[in-house]
Amino acid sequence: MSHAASPRSMLEKVLSILETVGSDGPVVTRTRIIERTRLPKATANRIVADLVTTRLLQPIDDGVALGLRLFELGSRAEHRGLGLRDAALPYMQDLYEITHATVQLAILDGTDVVYLQKISGRRSVRLDTRVGGRQPLTCTGSGKLLLAFAVPDLLEKVMCEHGLVSRTRNSLTGEAALRRELATIRKQLFAVDNEEFAIGTRSVAAGITHRQQVVAALSLSGSTDHISTPTIAPAVRAAASAISRKLATTAIDHAVTR
Repeated sequence: MSHAASPRSMLEKVLSILETVGSDGPVVTRTRIIERTRLPKATANRIVADLVTTRLLQPIDDGVALGLRLFELGSRAEHRGLGLRDAALPYMQDLYEITHATVQLAILDGTDVVYLQKISGRRSVRLDTRVGGRQPLTCTGSGKLLLAFAVPDLLEKVMCEHGLVSRTRNSLTGEAALRRELATIRKQLFAVDNEEFAIGTRSVAAGITHRQQVVAALSLSGSTDHISTPTIAPAVRAAASAISRKLATTAIDHAVTR
């Protein structure tokens, strides 16, 4: 006997609308929201109106965009209470000033890598990443670094849910090759994306640790002509280590002042 799908809660409906606007934006029409969420027109329009009233969405032209209140809430969010972005930002700025390449801070969320901070400039290579955006673990420098130091069963979950995502002809296509690379990352303490995410770009990522656990990845990305792994890897590792020490100091300060 077949069972009908469980009705979605109001929270799930709200989240589906916000995710649709976030992924299809910057501006999404109500018609598109109804198509993507498969919500009844009256329900979708009522929820959108409520989200506009609470500033979680903002009306623009014939559609809606994510609202400033979401930005405000997101700006206050801290990864596991560590103050990660505040600790990392000065070192990211230093790394950018030295290299003028794109510097990114990322964490693991589920089976994706999520970017918390990004610094780039006019001379930086343009990357298909953004703050708050998600990318696959298996074809990004930060993603592979985080996967290498994650719990062992995460790789199995990634393979079951996503498989090996192929962004370019250089993306890894076999699980055995990925396992070998993850072992190398654990040994050398940094990861390299050699044109696996985008042709013409290279990324080097190192782990930021807290209480002997890798909690984030710091990466430097640029053109293959600009980014030399033997030259860049020590600088990225040094910056990641400095951030790790800052996190430890911050945790001690918090403990003392409580």
